[in-house]
Amino acid sequence: MEISKRLFGKTKDDLDVYAYTLKNNQGNCITFLNYGATVQSIVIKDTSGTDRDICLGYNTVSDYENNDGYLGACIGRVGNRIGKGQFILNGVSYQLALNDGENHLHGGIKGFDKHIFDVAISGDSITFSRLSPDSEENYPGNLKVAVSYTFDDDNQFILDYHAVSDQDTIINLTNHTYFNLSGENDGDITDHLLQLDAASLTANDKACLPTGEIWPVENSAFDFKRPKAIGKDINCNEPQLINAGGYDHNFVLDGQGMRQIAVVSSPKTGLAMEVYTDKPGVQFYSGNFLTGQTGKSGVPYVKRSGFCLETQYFPNAMACKDFPSPILRAGEEYHFTTVYKFKN
Repeated sequence: MEISKRLFGKTKDDLDVYAYTLKNNQGNCITFLNYGATVQSIVIKDTSGTDRDICLGYNTVSDYENNDGYLGACIGRVGNRIGKGQFILNGVSYQLALNDGENHLHGGIKGFDKHIFDVAISGDSITFSRLSPDSEENYPGNLKVAVSYTFDDDNQFILDYHAVSDQDTIINLTNHTYFNLSGENDGDITDHLLQLDAASLTANDKACLPTGEIWPVENSAFDFKRPKAIGKDINCNEPQLINAGGYDHNFVLDGQGMRQIAVVSSPKTGLAMEVYTDKPGVQFYSGNFLTGQTGKSGVPYVKRSGFCLETQYFPNAMACKDFPSPILRAGEEYHFTTVYKFKN
C-alpha cells in the first residue's frame, strides 16, 4: 500500500487543504481531503484495464466550498432531513437551521462537510477526526468524531465511524459520495443495474421527508430486490418519484448486523460495486438535484450524473417513534462500518 500527501489548496480563510492518496497493489487508488473528510476521487481499473475515476468531485478547494451537492463529504452531525429542524431530547426542545426549505438537512449551515479535520495515518488507513463543540449548529454535547478510511488490496473501501459525546445528543453520520461506475465524466447513471436488499422503504412527503409510514416495495417502482436498471421506472407516474425528481428515499434494509445490502454495475465498463453495512437503512439518491457545477474533467455534473448509497439511521427519526433511534447517550460509543467493494 502506498500513501502520498500533497497540498490541494487553501480555503477562503487561508487554511491548508491536503489530499491523501491510498494506492493498493492492483494500482487502484482513492484520494481524500481533510476538508470535510471528503472522498475526492476513486480510480479503479475496468475490465479492459483502463483507469476509471468513478466518483464525482472537484479540482479546487473553492469548488468544494461552493459545492451544492455535498460531493464526497462526511455528513454530520445528522445526515439527511429533520422535519422543521426540531427535535425534543430529555424534555428539551432544540431548533436547528432550516437549510432545506422548511427542514434541516445534512447537519445545517456549516455541517461536517465544511470543516477541516485532523488527520492520522496508520498502515493502510487514514483517520479523520474533529471535536464538534457543544451547541455547534445547536446540537447538544461536545462530540468527538473519527472516521477511518481503509483501501485494501481486495479493492475494499472501508469506512469505520466512531463518536462519543459528553452529553446526550443525536447523531447520524454518513458519506455522500456520488458514484458513476462508467466514469465521473461519462453521462448519467440510468443504465446502471442496481440490486438492493430492502423489502420496504420509508414513505416521503412532498419535501422528501419521511412521514413515519413504511411501505413494501414489491410490485412498485422501488422494487430492486432483483437487479434492475436505475432508469427503468424513474420517470413513471409515481407521486413519490415525482416529488423527488427521481429516487431520494430511505430503504429499510433486510437483516441485521454486517451484511451485503446492494450491488451496482455499469454495463459500459463492467465495473461493479458491492455495498456492506451494519446500519438499518440506506438512502438511495439518483442525483436529482445536481445543478451542473463543473466537475474534475470539465464536464458539468447535471441531473443523474451520479448516484449515492448513504448508509444511515432513518431520516426524521426523532419524530417517528417506530424508527431506530439516533440518540447517543453521554459516554456511550457510536460505531458503525460501511464497505464499498469494487469488482472488475
